Amino acid sequence: MGYELYYEGRITFDRPVRLARPDEESHLSGLARFFTPVIEEAGASTGRHITGFQVDEDTGDWAKSCPWNEDFAAIEEFARSHQVTLTADLRWQGDGCPANPADDRGHVVFDLHGEHHQVPDSNNSDQAVEAHRRRSCTCYGDPAPALSPAPVPAQPAVGPLTPIRSGHLTDYTAHCTDHGQILFTPDENLARSLRNEHIARHHN
Repeated sequence: MGYELYYEGRITFDRPVRLARPDEESHLSGLARFFTPVIEEAGASTGRHITGFQVDEDTGDWAKSCPWNEDFAAIEEFARSHQVTLTADLRWQGDGCPANPADDRGHVVFDLHGEHHQVPDSNNSDQAVEAHRRRSCTCYGDPAPALSPAPVPAQPAVGPLTPIRSGHLTDYTAHCTDHGQILFTPDENLARSLRNEHIARHHN
């Protein structure tokens, strides 16, 4: 049957990643076979965010190391594309009668490149993990290059609230370069509210 592995725990990001596109959440659900995305609801105005991946207890059964590694690679690629740092609260254990029992269980850590590898730990302590982190995971060679700053989101293409006086009346208007005129009303408070609602709904 060959060597098989089982993981338990979760992978977390150093900051929540906002799901900007409606189809991105469904894509994440199929991203990995054994890990499911951890979603937090951040409110109607800011949308939903992913904070990491949790081992799916329903499907996280024993499997050969290849499928697990494919899942890790997919999660690592997601982290790189969003420029987030991965940390792990993950333990693994294997079944394949290794020559050294210490090689049969331990922790998962991510190195400076954001790539995963296993730290054997026969005593179930964190000492091996800490020692590995102090070495900056030099088993992967040179430190990872510094990430370029994440791009600053473009400002909404919505013009300012503009008062237009006509005789004794004042109307308030605002235009969006993507959607044309979005409001025209004599009520300044309502106009400001409609403009903010348009930005929150269509430009965040």
